[in-house]
Amino acid sequence: MRLPNADYAADLFKAVAAVVDEASFKVTQDSLRLVSMDPAHVSLVDFELRKEAAEEFVADKETELTVNLQELLKFLKRAKKGESLTLVYEEEKRKLNIILTDPTKSRERRYQLNTLEPVAGTSASPKLVFEARARVNSEALWEAVEDASLVSDSVKIIIQPSAVILMAKGDMGVVENKLSRDGALVYEVEAPHEVVASFSLAYLERIVKPGRDLSEETLIQLSSNKPIKLTFTLPAGRLEYLIAPRLE
Repeated sequence: MRLPNADYAADLFKAVAAVVDEASFKVTQDSLRLVSMDPAHVSLVDFELRKEAAEEFVADKETELTVNLQELLKFLKRAKKGESLTLVYEEEKRKLNIILTDPTKSRERRYQLNTLEPVAGTSASPKLVFEARARVNSEALWEAVEDASLVSDSVKIIIQPSAVILMAKGDMGVVENKLSRDGALVYEVEAPHEVVASFSLAYLERIVKPGRDLSEETLIQLSSNKPIKLTFTLPAGRLEYLIAPRLE
């Protein structure tokens, strides 16, 4: 698989690493896919990168590729602006070749990463029905999450017919971010009534931070006191998360 932008590829793998350290990707002739939960079973990532995202994508057969994402990211952090990324998996040797290419400087750098034994994963994301949904600006969502962390380790997310609200309370004070439906930071709200649930900020921070680097828009789907679904738009793929609620 050859991706034209190595920086973008690094952001994709950072987004997956927000939930799992060891990732088992299913490789088919059409895509690279992963559905996996974190060890505590609080969050889930559903990731797919279709072959349309790549300049070249060749898979002779369906296979599974398991890597330590933190080790992979060490190599990808070496990527420079303007470099492309090529990933070549040697299944028999269990080696992943990482190639960074800068055509303007006629330079090619090669790294090799040992892959791991496959880890037990989830075959599909659970089908859930949500009471409310809202499309919001990703940077605004990130700022609201960061604001909430000033006073608490959890945040209450509220979707109303007219607004999306993130509220946190702690011993030292209260923080509230209200994104009005009529404002520039909210693109759509569908809520027949107020829907509320609380979530750990540790998980939200890990997920929203890399997500906002990949997509300017976040789709929030929510039901009262049930898991939240966050979807970040990718040009040729899918990046979705589920986070279990933190019950009062």
